[in-house]
Amino acid sequence: MKSAGILFISIFLVIVVWGCSMESIRESLEGVWEIKGISTVNGSISLPNRPIPSIFIFTQRHYSMVWVLSDNPDPFFSERWNPTDKEKIERYNSLVVNSGTYKLLGSHLTAFPVVARVPEFMGGRLVCEYKVEEDTLRLKLIDEYSYDNVQAPWVASGNGLILTLARIDQFVE
Repeated sequence: MKSAGILFISIFLVIVVWGCSMESIRESLEGVWEIKGISTVNGSISLPNRPIPSIFIFTQRHYSMVWVLSDNPDPFFSERWNPTDKEKIERYNSLVVNSGTYKLLGSHLTAFPVVARVPEFMGGRLVCEYKVEEDTLRLKLIDEYSYDNVQAPWVASGNGLILTLARIDQFVE
């Protein structure tokens, strides 16, 4: 009878400690982040050498990311609020936008976009290795698929990105 009580207490403590550690991992990711650096896995992509306008938001179950990937600052439209077709294409090619839900499993974050600039990405998934250290988040984008499970061409060519983000706001209950 005594050993059953000890076993019960041991199992209870393991569950409590594991649950607390999983909650602290999730809470450490929750908040608002901005990109402070971008590098590539194989160095084959030209990256901006300037501050990158960006905002990444992680709540308990949802995420949103918007960021500019361009070598040049985004110019104003030649006519305010009325971009030319060329200006629209240039902006489209430099802007990453998607929002949806995510799941954490070990050191992997899998994002499931509900809304995205690229229509084929809606209903797909993005897999990242992630690591949070205090107010720094590192996301290594390792795999990406469309809604119909077609792998993104940049993955096949080995052009993965590594984003380093800094926390700019944290949710407090």
